[in-house]
Amino acid sequence: MNDEFRILKDLAKVPAGSNCALLIRHGDRNGGLAKVVTEQEGLNELGARRSKQFGKMLSGFSDLVAYSSPVGRCVDTCLNISKGFGKEVEVESTQFLGMSSPFMVDPPAAYVKMHELGLLGFVDAYVNDSLDRKIVLPCSEGAKMLFSYAIDRIKNMCGGVGVFVTHDMILTPPLAYFFDYDYKTNGLLTFLDGIVLFEDEDGYIASYAGRSMRVLENGEVLPK
Repeated sequence: MNDEFRILKDLAKVPAGSNCALLIRHGDRNGGLAKVVTEQEGLNELGARRSKQFGKMLSGFSDLVAYSSPVGRCVDTCLNISKGFGKEVEVESTQFLGMSSPFMVDPPAAYVKMHELGLLGFVDAYVNDSLDRKIVLPCSEGAKMLFSYAIDRIKNMCGGVGVFVTHDMILTPPLAYFFDYDYKTNGLLTFLDGIVLFEDEDGYIASYAGRSMRVLENGEVLPK
């Protein structure tokens, strides 16, 4: 196993022949991990190389489909992963995975709040449900929408993998809410890391860093 990619430890749990969704942050870009950058900021050379390398690690799956935030670095991450996988796919770009995702009720107001609180402060407020509901839905609802979206797109595959590339501010909150991710110590989710969501004989399981949660087909996470 290549330790450069933490997520591979969760991928190792996926039963042979099961469909799988990878909800991941885009590849490496310039600037700090928790830095707000423009939509035009693309992958750097390291990000392109690592994305291709990551795609090679998915060779055990029968097929690959790719969905991405409209932001260029996310689309490019999908394209490079598919090249590494050995099958260049048409990436479906969707605002659902973008920073104006549906659970951001008022994206402009959310951006103002991010600048006011800082990215980690915003995550903290979101996870602890102290943000105005006119700005965002509850964290649990956002995660349910995200999981449901992914499940709907992999459920009819046959041993395939769906790659869903999005942003740190979309993935860090559900990681903190459901998987006890320590964002205060570790910061926002790092590049090419995220949640592995896969089928097993009883339905679906979402996994991160050794912690697993049962997920219904509608995306609802069941209590531990």
